This record gives sequence, C-alpha cells and structure tokens, in this order.
Amino acid sequence: MKTLIRAALAAVLAAVPASAFDSIDLEFFSFERASLEEILNIRTGVASRMEFAAREAPGIITVITREELLNSGARNLIDALRPVPGLDFGVDVESLLGAGMRGNWGHEGKILVLVDGQRYNEHFLGTAQLERIPVEQVERIEIIRGPGSVVYGGSAGLGVIKITTRGAGSIKKGEAAAALGAMRGGLAGYTANLAVSGTGPGWELTAQSYNADLARSDRRYTAFDGTSYSMKEDSDMKTRNLNIGLKSGDFSARLIADIHRTWERDGCSTSTFSGAYERNFDAYFGEIKYRLEPTAALSIEPVINYSYQEPYTGYDAVEYPREKSSHSVKGAVTAVYAASGRARISAGIEASADRAKLRRADQLPAHMLFSGGKTSVNYGNAAVFAEAVAEYGFGLVSAGLRYDKHEQFEAALSPRLAWTKAMDKGHFKAIYSGAFRAPAIDNLTGEPTLNPEKAYVAEFEAGCKATPDLYFTANLYDIRVKDPIVFYVVGAKQYYGNYGETGTRGFELSSRLKKDWGYADLSYSYYAADGRKSAYYDAGAGQALLGLAKHKLALNSHFKAAKNFSINPSAVYYADRHGYYTYGLTRRYGDKVLANLWLSRTGLMGGRLDAGLGVYDIFASGYSYLQPYDGGHAPLPGPSREIRTRLSYRF
Repeated sequence: MKTLIRAALAAVLAAVPASAFDSIDLEFFSFERASLEEILNIRTGVASRMEFAAREAPGIITVITREELLNSGARNLIDALRPVPGLDFGVDVESLLGAGMRGNWGHEGKILVLVDGQRYNEHFLGTAQLERIPVEQVERIEIIRGPGSVVYGGSAGLGVIKITTRGAGSIKKGEAAAALGAMRGGLAGYTANLAVSGTGPGWELTAQSYNADLARSDRRYTAFDGTSYSMKEDSDMKTRNLNIGLKSGDFSARLIADIHRTWERDGCSTSTFSGAYERNFDAYFGEIKYRLEPTAALSIEPVINYSYQEPYTGYDAVEYPREKSSHSVKGAVTAVYAASGRARISAGIEASADRAKLRRADQLPAHMLFSGGKTSVNYGNAAVFAEAVAEYGFGLVSAGLRYDKHEQFEAALSPRLAWTKAMDKGHFKAIYSGAFRAPAIDNLTGEPTLNPEKAYVAEFEAGCKATPDLYFTANLYDIRVKDPIVFYVVGAKQYYGNYGETGTRGFELSSRLKKDWGYADLSYSYYAADGRKSAYYDAGAGQALLGLAKHKLALNSHFKAAKNFSINPSAVYYADRHGYYTYGLTRRYGDKVLANLWLSRTGLMGGRLDAGLGVYDIFASGYSYLQPYDGGHAPLPGPSREIRTRLSYRF
C-alpha cells in the first residue's frame, strides 16, 4: 500500500497542464435561479481540504442547499436527510434515532456529524443526536456517502454529514421564524429561531438563537415484555441553541451552546419505565481560526477547537445513576500549496487531548466505572495528513493519506486514491478508500481489549446529461468493515466486542430534473449484505442487515404554481426491513410510504414575510424505527400524520 501511495503521488506531481472545470461557489449560490449545469457544478469542500466542483470531488457527494430545505418543509435534520440515496435511520436506545449508510448501522462512531466544523459526535460512544440540530439555522448540508477518514480521521468510516449554518449574506440584517405542528393525538410542539447579523469593513458577525419544545410521537410504544405506554406525554424533546460566528479579515471564531433534553420511558432494552425519565445532552463548542497567505500560491490555516459535552446524563439513582462529562481540545495546522496551474498539495498535522470524568463515582457499581476501575480517563491522539491533486487530459487524479496514532492503540493509516473526470455531457469517478474507527471511551469501559475497526471501500460513479434539463447518475460500491465494534448484552450487563466482518455491496440511481417551473429529484437505493454475516446480519432476511431497508425510493419535488407560490410534494418508499419483534426473533416489516406535501407562499408584506403549510405522513403509514442490532429494543413508533405551519419575517 505504501508503494502504491508513493507511486500515485509521483504521478500526480508529474501532471501535465489541463484546464480547471468551472464550478459555482456555494456562498453566492441561488438554487432558484441556477441552471442544471450550475447545480451540478456547485463547489464543495466536504471530501477534501481543497474545494472542487461536486462532479469532480473525490467522493460520492450530495449537497442540499437552504432553498431546497425551505421548499421541502423539512421539520428537522432527519426530514432533510431522508431523501438522500443510501441514508436510512433506526432506533438505538432511549428513543434516540441514529443514521445508517448503505445498509450499515453508523450511529456509534461510524458517521461523522459536523456543525460549522464542530464535531457533534460525543466522545463516550461516538453518537450524534440528529434531532437536536436546528434545520432552521442551516445554510447547506454536504454529505459524503462513503469514507471520510483521510480528511477527518476516526468516526468517518461510513460517511460524513457536514452542516454549515447561515452567514451574514444569507441573514441580511435579521430574521425571525416560528413553526407549530399538530399530530392526530395532540400538539407536536413548536420551534422558534432568531437570526441577526452585522457587517462592517472587513468583518461580519452572526448570531442565531433556537428554541424548540417538541413531542417525538403521539403513538403507543410496546416493549417485548408486553408493557406499553402512550408516547404523547412521555417523549418530549427540548432544545436551546445559541450559535455565534465572527469573521474579521483572515480571523474567524465560533461559539455554540447546545442544550438538548429528552424524556423517554423505553430505556435501553425490553421493559418500559414507570414514568418518563429526563436525559441531558448538553454541549458547548468553541473555535478560533486564522488564515495566512505568505504567497499567492500558499495558504496556511491554524485552528484550535474546544468542546465540553455531557451526553446521556440526568441523575436517577434507581434506573441509571451514571453521569459523565468530557473535555476535548484539538489543534491543527493545514497548508495548501498550488504547486503550479496543474497541481495542488495540502498537508498538515493535528493533535487532540480528551478527558472524561464520572460524577458521584462513589455511588456507582464497579461495572459502570471506566476501564480499569477509574473515575476519570485521559486519551491523546496525533495525526499527520497529506493530499496531492492534479489534472490530466484524461481527468483529475488525487491521492491522500492520513496517519493517526491514538495512545491506546496501534497506528492507523487511511489512504484514498481517486480518479474523476467531468465533461460537458457527463462525469466519471473511481475511488478506493480506507478508514478506521478507534473505540470510544465507553466502548473501552465495556471491553478494554477492543481493537479499532477498519473499513475498505471501492466506489464507481457515472453521470450523463440526457437533455439540457435532465441528469442521471449511477454508482456502485463495495464496503468491507473488519473487526466492527458491536454492542451486545449478556444477562443484565452490556458489552462491546470486535465481531468478524460486516459490510454491503450495492448501487444507487438518481435523476435530477431542473426546469423553469421547478425541479424534481428521484433516487433508488439498493444494498445486499453479500453473505458477510455479523451481529447486524439477519439470516432470514435475504442478504439484508437488521433495521435498514434494502430498497429505498425517494422523490423530492418543487412546482411553481403561481408567482411566489409553490407546491412541494415529497415521498420515500421503504421495503424489506427486518428487525426484532420479540426476544431473539426477527420478522419482515411491511413496506411503508412516507409522503409529505408542503405549500409555500413567499414575498408577503412587501417581501418580508414567508408562510408555509404542510401535511406529513399523508397516508398515516404507521412507520416505526427498528433497532439495527440485537439490543432488546422494540420498534419505536414515529409520529402520526402531522399538520404544520411556519412563518418567517425578515427585518
């Protein structure tokens, strides 16, 4: 592998001149006015430290703009991501939902979630609570449907969800937005967001404040032991979020305070509690960054990140008395050098230190202490990385390598080789990536001798412009994950172990139609486990993994019915989901269609007021989220049909 990387780097740096493919900067992008050609060439930096047109980026990329989010009427991040090919969702524990990628469960440390560059995955298990992230604040979402470890290190083995919130150009002076929903069983709750900005010569300041009080569902949850309860009163979520960003010349800073509270009765496994218990997921993030440009060809960017998180807390001396917190500090320096008009190189170093601590440790049983019976632990990690990119007449070639050394484990190498070619009528991509995931703090608590899991992924993509307004894309992939870190239960105790090999093979098809009257996106996703039996595998499911649909068909569309008025239907069809319905027994769950309709009226009150009204799950599908492993958790009912309205006013 090292020889192959050296050879690829040498070939890249020996590149002959070629013309850069035109691309569109997202910061100044208008989806409504853009042509199909401009949409296809949106610039993205999610797959590299250098930006590319999406069709040339060294990854299988999806970009969702704010205009698309508003048109769809997405209530939360799960609504926003549901149409993305290959993405699906399951229930973990305590009514918490997590993401899977291409059939593989990715909730615990396999899919990285970034908000304005801040890692939302907590350090104890690697999970990210997607429903806490305010979709109202989002400017764009960039998704890698594949490994991102060569750029981001661990926790990105299956994919990356990179969220960028609104800047001063989007907010203008200020905007207030509020939404209210009602399900069949009562109110679904409200959200409110206030965004303000200020600008001056060489600087801009933005601040967004979000407040939400929501009910997760109004349906009835039934555990495997037969106990049940109505979720109407016992599945609340409350979020308070403040996001402040500052840019002044080449300096930038970010501060996020995110207070997320949930109430649930389903717990970690089979029985329901006698009443709703509160769980806290409080998090605070800070970042300072500076960009240096010693020459026109060289840029250097040092950055320091800090995070403090308290996930899964909420003291309860009977059911779960374990409270914990983590501090993390990370420093990195990245340099990008334009070696010539034909080649670019990026490289850098990164170091981080994580500290975790238990509260009331003297009241905890021994199995709830950290590895080795400790009440606090410290871990360090260092990394170096490099990537070289050049254009030939036959396409763009890139080679990247990241070396990570966690103090607890052997060093990990994450390579990536990619060839991409964008043309007027189509594009091609061929990518091979390696990725890893180091065990998180509580994985080691469950099993101190765990090994990191490693992933190896091959991907091929081709796109074709059928007409000036219609583009088709198809990709094939093969994913192998060695030594996956798997959760399991023996008696009343919870453990983690490395379990053989897992992975999937499959394909994704998508089409994008962009016309003067609007747009329509249609996609189909398919995966198969290909005999790779693991703890996620269901022997009776016909090559399906637990919890996540083998077949998925998604439609997202926008029709301009009149001036400033649009009709926005969307739907997702799921088939072939398999999951546990009682102790140790699985079955196939019936096909489901989640269909929504959002009506939007913009430009009221002199262009300052926008209004929307929507219906979600029009056909009352009865959709429930399945657990993608054998954790003893029954299917979690989603909300019933919901009617929702939204108003936003620009100052």
